[in-house]
Amino acid sequence: MRFDVIIIGAGAAGLAAARELAGRNIAIVEARDRIGGRIHTLHPTDLALPIELGAEFVHGEAKATFSIIDSAALLAYQLPDDHWWSRDGSWEEVDFWKDLDRLFAKIGTRDRSFADFLDSRRVDPRVREMAWHFVEGYHAAHADRISALALRSADGETTAMKQFRIANGYDALIAWLRAGISDPQSLRLSTTVKEVRWKRGDVEVDCGTETLRAKAALITIPIGVWKAPRDQEGAIRFVPELADKRKAIEKLEAGHVVKIVFRFREPFWTEPYNFVHANDRFMPTWWTCAPARAPLLTGWAGGHAADAMIAEGTDAMIDRAIDSMTKVFGVRRSLIHRTLIATWTHDWQRDPFSRGAYSYAGVGGMNAHKALAKPIESTLFFAGEATNGEQTGTVAGAIVSGLAAARRIKAL
Repeated sequence: MRFDVIIIGAGAAGLAAARELAGRNIAIVEARDRIGGRIHTLHPTDLALPIELGAEFVHGEAKATFSIIDSAALLAYQLPDDHWWSRDGSWEEVDFWKDLDRLFAKIGTRDRSFADFLDSRRVDPRVREMAWHFVEGYHAAHADRISALALRSADGETTAMKQFRIANGYDALIAWLRAGISDPQSLRLSTTVKEVRWKRGDVEVDCGTETLRAKAALITIPIGVWKAPRDQEGAIRFVPELADKRKAIEKLEAGHVVKIVFRFREPFWTEPYNFVHANDRFMPTWWTCAPARAPLLTGWAGGHAADAMIAEGTDAMIDRAIDSMTKVFGVRRSLIHRTLIATWTHDWQRDPFSRGAYSYAGVGGMNAHKALAKPIESTLFFAGEATNGEQTGTVAGAIVSGLAAARRIKAL
């Protein structure tokens, strides 16, 4: 079949682009049996709040995100900005952002890994621990791989930003994007792209069971899929190869994350804590549903902590997380087992259509996001959070990139 544009990927970037291209003859090809990509929301029938297995927070008041929230009449509520440091069950509230601002201001202009930067300076041990866990947690990064220079340039993105949740669930935002697509039949779920053959003004997308043709294609796949070996599930072969893109892809990394949501009969914590941080090998970050009161507690591990959790195996991860929970919150394991009702998680690393969490710049990769976003011969276009260097790793970054790519296509 012949189309004006083929969009590969029905995450936030692909759907935002499709909505912007309303009226064009488009095909949206999605390997999963659902839309949303790394937004994956569950709605248990006996729970008022949604369970977010992927993206959960709205970072800042980005116009691209809040214009959808307002248009769709979604309920977004702001999180309290309190951070607690736990050591052996003893807690103290910390001025998280102030300490990080002071440290990041010292990064300078030399590009090296954040771990190398920390080793080069005398840093208060507590601040060092918090900074390490912040970089590996918030950015889902390995501190010995992430570019310190990229962290410095993104300083305002993280330290001066309000955080929100969508009470309806992040999938409500995705549903609004899909509702604006002029032809719902253009969406092909459970359709895996194997190969993209292209020349100027002509693209063939081989999906195994059918081949689609168009004047242009928009590729919105995650960085983990970009980096996948050709013989692995989900990998896409380009003919001819995209040699210039390979250089950018090599400078970008796929974040590693383990996220587990725990549901209890009632909260065992007595205060309306928001974020809790600890120097724990397996699960160093926890958060509640504050300011909402709900018996839900989320454990988060990124970078090396995520690797340690994954190495334990799926069955053992819950036990390791509960071990961490007992230490961080200073409660007995018997209490947790008595009140624990359910757990939810998703293995993003082993998911062949994500192969990790969101992207981050490795050493020397300051301009790699921008390079990945650059169109090729007005035929191949690119979007997704990995193509947005200013809002990397966010849903807002994905939406903005999808809209920008769609507008380039419309200008042809």
